[in-house]
Amino acid sequence: MTDKFKQPSGVRDTLPAEYARKRTIQDRLLGKFGAYGYRQIDTPALEYGDLYSEAGRYELRKLFKLSDCDGSLLVLRPDMTMPISRIVATKFPKGRYKLCYLGSTYRLAPRAGLREFTQAGVEYMGASGTACDAEAIALAIESLRACGIRDFIIDIGHVGFFGGILRQLDLDESARKELAALVERKDVIGESLFAARHGLTSHDLDLLTGLPMLFGDGSVLAKARELCVNDEMADSVRELEKLNTALVAAGYGDCISFDLSLVGEMSYYSGLVFQGLCEGAGSSVLSGGRYDRLCDAFGRSVPSVGFAVSVDALVDVLQSNAEGDPLPDEVIVCDGTPEGIAAALIRLRQQTEQGKVVDFLGDKDTAAIDASGCKDVYFAKGDKQ
Repeated sequence: MTDKFKQPSGVRDTLPAEYARKRTIQDRLLGKFGAYGYRQIDTPALEYGDLYSEAGRYELRKLFKLSDCDGSLLVLRPDMTMPISRIVATKFPKGRYKLCYLGSTYRLAPRAGLREFTQAGVEYMGASGTACDAEAIALAIESLRACGIRDFIIDIGHVGFFGGILRQLDLDESARKELAALVERKDVIGESLFAARHGLTSHDLDLLTGLPMLFGDGSVLAKARELCVNDEMADSVRELEKLNTALVAAGYGDCISFDLSLVGEMSYYSGLVFQGLCEGAGSSVLSGGRYDRLCDAFGRSVPSVGFAVSVDALVDVLQSNAEGDPLPDEVIVCDGTPEGIAAALIRLRQQTEQGKVVDFLGDKDTAAIDASGCKDVYFAKGDKQ
């Protein structure tokens, strides 16, 4: 094959066996979302650039861009949350809305090697409080279980804890982003060098370098409470303690852990943040949190919580454990006469109406029958069977 038919980097074809697994995952996710009262919604793949650069706080250089006929800047959606926020803030009356989605999203910067990926997720909009946060995490757990994922953990943090530390430091926006990235990567050496460059005190440095150690089960929250130096940090720990108590009592204690260095995108999230990690995945398969300020750009306050599942990541995780392609219940062949073809089509209709999976191979072909792997073969002839 010549080079001109190569695919762009970060995209891939989905062949039948893989697509069948992907479709199963999508159906199970949407089924679980629906069972929890979430109603499906869809948005255009194309949006105006301002939606993400201003309202969504994205950097345009990281998005796929194109020009409209009138010269307006358009982008391919990098997520589904912003357009859903646009819809709720501008088209729905005030209230609570439980919405779910399934669609393709696009980013210039690869995510686990992909620049086009399929996301399924939920948005609980117009709702606040620990109860709603707890439901989001419970649904995330049940969604992964429904897909057949067993060895996983939901890692939970709160942007308020790190935000409280930032309040103590005299840093500009660029330095804050740099520090947040260092904390997220648990780069203790990088944090020490950062502290030296920016003249931070030894106490400030102790706070920063102690963050990566604040991970584990609910007991780590007591250690976090001891480090609080202001109300913002203390409030965030109290919220996580209340959340932990509820989730443990509901039987989800073995599925959750806490990580106070999990800060997420602080211009996006306003409180709770969490991610789903599982064996066999190079990065998180699920991410979400609370984003109470996203709708502010539309002139409306809509407290919200939600999460997105990377369908492609789940397909990859389950791929190694997948059995061979499922065999049809029956293979139908015919003698090639009009009467034989008609008899085959009648048999095909009857069997599929009973819910069976049937492979009609057309004319009798021994090699094709053997390749199908199916032992139940029906031969339709023009005369009476």
